Amino acid sequence: MDTHNQHHYIPKFLLYHWHSGEDEKLSQMRWVRGQLTEKRYKAKSVAKERHLYSMDRLSSQPNREIEPKFMSKHIDEPAAIVHKELLTRRLRDMTEEQKYAWTLFLVSLVFRGPKAIEHVRESGIDAIRSQFPEGVENTAGLTDSSKELLNLYLRRDQSLLDFGTYALPELIQTSSYNKLFFEAKWSVRRIMRANEKLLIGDRPLTLFGPETELDLVYLPLAPDVAFFASRSARMEQWIDSMDDSHLVKQMNRGMDEQASVYVWGANFEHRKLLERRLQHTPAGRGIGIGLRSTL
Repeated sequence: MDTHNQHHYIPKFLLYHWHSGEDEKLSQMRWVRGQLTEKRYKAKSVAKERHLYSMDRLSSQPNREIEPKFMSKHIDEPAAIVHKELLTRRLRDMTEEQKYAWTLFLVSLVFRGPKAIEHVRESGIDAIRSQFPEGVENTAGLTDSSKELLNLYLRRDQSLLDFGTYALPELIQTSSYNKLFFEAKWSVRRIMRANEKLLIGDRPLTLFGPETELDLVYLPLAPDVAFFASRSARMEQWIDSMDDSHLVKQMNRGMDEQASVYVWGANFEHRKLLERRLQHTPAGRGIGIGLRSTL
């Protein structure tokens, strides 16, 4: 189980496509003390956090089951297979089961980043409020166990954060985003006529259009392959109207603007864009989709 202490909010099967150069690593870019820095890492060494999805994180033996039993087995492993299919642009050959697996993966990217998990945990505490009548300070008529829970809630005790973590698998499988993503029109575009490569950030889904409609969702599959899920003919036409070079610039700009802390690329060729668009301060709590949106 020691192998499941580090939880990847962007899995290795996606990031390793940005490996490049003689060192066969990717470039991680971020602001540090007012300077934009670049460091080279293997994909397995980035986009991860210790016990990100674990319950009882403050104990000597955190419960890590969500990572191997849900995130790895039910989300990332099936998605890795679909990812290979998408890189070949064989969308017509995809089964409904594969499309559902990819939909779950897209939804997981919305909720599994560090700031999104922070929001999910805090929302778990907020959900406890519904168990008590108005005027929660009045404990008359409550059982001893209810009084204890109320006291923990009023103090927003850290032990209550597990309520949100426990609900994470259900949230990913039943979110309204599932229907929106699954029913959208999917397309994959290979970049062949651009000098620059696509970037990927720590909040890798980029949203175009109102959040309630999700007109267009973008995810880079590799430095030269882009995935789109669209619910708008107008947005499809917008994407089709751009040549490869213009498309890369537009997608990278959106990726930089929504990133919380980190952006990854094959190299440091996008320094000027990152200096203009990558924010100096981490994004606040949010669902991880769109331009640094918060809830």
